[in-house]
Amino acid sequence: MEKKPVEIEILGKKYYIRSDSKEKLDRYVQYLQNQLTELNEKFNTVDQLKLFLLYSLNITEKFFIEKDKCENLSKEIEKLKEILDRELEEEK
Repeated sequence: MEKKPVEIEILGKKYYIRSDSKEKLDRYVQYLQNQLTELNEKFNTVDQLKLFLLYSLNITEKFFIEKDKCENLSKEIEKLKEILDRELEEEK
């Protein structure tokens, strides 16, 4: 599917983004707009760069939390696999 330019608006500024799904992009933009509005209300700033920075830090924090969860789950899966392998070996 060809990516077409789509006009989006974030914090009153218009941008053109290439996307193969306007519906998905609209959903992402709405989510981002809501998050930035919440941050703006919390920190009461008109500095859009600061808002984007704060949001980027929030996303980074969430990323590392999820990354750690994923690594922990991978370790648990490995442990379970080792236990299962041992049990299967003992049955032979």
